[in-house]
Amino acid sequence: MKKVAQLLFTSFFSLAASAQDKPLQISLKAGVTFPKIISSKDAAAYDGVTINESNINTSFYVGATADIALSKNIMFQPGFSVVGKGTKAAYSSFLPNSNTTGKLRLLYFEIPLNMVTYIPVGKDCVFFGLGPYLGVALSGTGKYTFVNDDTLRPEQENIKFGSDKDFNRFDFGGNALVGYQLANGLNLHGGISASALKISNSRDAYLKAKNLVYSVGFGFSL
Repeated sequence: MKKVAQLLFTSFFSLAASAQDKPLQISLKAGVTFPKIISSKDAAAYDGVTINESNINTSFYVGATADIALSKNIMFQPGFSVVGKGTKAAYSSFLPNSNTTGKLRLLYFEIPLNMVTYIPVGKDCVFFGLGPYLGVALSGTGKYTFVNDDTLRPEQENIKFGSDKDFNRFDFGGNALVGYQLANGLNLHGGISASALKISNSRDAYLKAKNLVYSVGFGFSL
């Protein structure tokens, strides 16, 4: 992970240095995320719990980007975001008459490093972007409802992060975006991001788990 981070930051400073004589445009962004967690279903966790179904658990994001012009219509766009991820899930266990549902909420600080192309449409423009991101988990909570012999038992826990904990602290992957920007600087955009590495440790129910996030929101250029 350290090598990945070093490569990302080296690329950032190299591109920034090559474009230091070009104009810089700052934008703010915010919107809604539609995240879920994709996990392996071909093995059981150490306690026998498996995930039967994983669904979207709506959250949010806020952040900012900087457009560094590499040519007339191509920008290097680094930025940062606070992004809500997670999932709604239904679990099963080897215990008879036992099942569980839960909501997992994860909050990440992310650094996306995108290449964005702007295509003029009159005074407005359409834009497309693609690039990697590096994420660091800030917090996480799980809310579960256990059903054992028709008895409901709600429970909440804080997710622990680390190499020997529930989830890994770092998330690395790729993202793509598309949007429409008005001449006044306001834009509407949508995107998708996905983990390239597993975000959980193999001992828990989220075997080989990866984040998958759809998003839609607004931005404004300062």
